[in-house]
Amino acid sequence: MIILIMFPFLFVFTVIVHYLFLSRMALVFETKWSQSVKLVFIISGLFAAHIVEILVYTMVYYFSDYLLGIDAMKGNFQQWLDSLHFSFVAYSSLGAGELSLPQPLKILYGLEAINGLLLIAWSASFSLLAMNRLNFCGLCKTNEN
Repeated sequence: MIILIMFPFLFVFTVIVHYLFLSRMALVFETKWSQSVKLVFIISGLFAAHIVEILVYTMVYYFSDYLLGIDAMKGNFQQWLDSLHFSFVAYSSLGAGELSLPQPLKILYGLEAINGLLLIAWSASFSLLAMNRLNFCGLCKTNEN
């Protein structure tokens, strides 16, 4: 139950993290860097934002035994990298059927997938707007008569 109570805080925290990354990356438009450097900076920043957000959930999975007060993971997350892999799979909505999870973590797994999907879509729209603002694809514009 405690993990489900934590989800709104996890969701809001990851949204704030994403917003902070996006707002800092928006400052790149005012620099005198070349378009290519600006775009690489933006895409790298988006990648970093997603990694940070995945790490937030990784910590919850890794410490779930302590949060739930029982041996909830049944050996699934014996190492930190197991938790990281699981969080990557959940966040990217790939799905992992090989793990047997207790009910609260099954629900958190699904909620992380929705959270990840929303943040990935936000990143996609930001990168599209960035490319448009940088006039990166001038040849892609349609002929308007």
